[in-house]
Amino acid sequence: MDWTLALTGMLVIIWSLSGLWRPEKNVASVEGWRKRLNELKAGASESYFEERRQLEAYPPPEHATITKLRAVSLVGMSIGAILIVISAFR
Repeated sequence: MDWTLALTGMLVIIWSLSGLWRPEKNVASVEGWRKRLNELKAGASESYFEERRQLEAYPPPEHATITKLRAVSLVGMSIGAILIVISAFR
């Protein structure tokens, strides 16, 4: 048994669990960014100098949705399981 490969597989599985248990925590930044930018476009005052310019210049990734995050987590968990199975036969 290859313990390094098995440990790597376990770490990948543990790392992927966060996307299944609380994906809304990882996606909340996108929703908060959209909400704040819409408030600024509607005429709200900026909290700090050039807040609107900063929000427009550095948007979060558009692809960060709960469904996609769960799918990526499932792929990570399956890769971790494959690594553990491979390590058992080495």
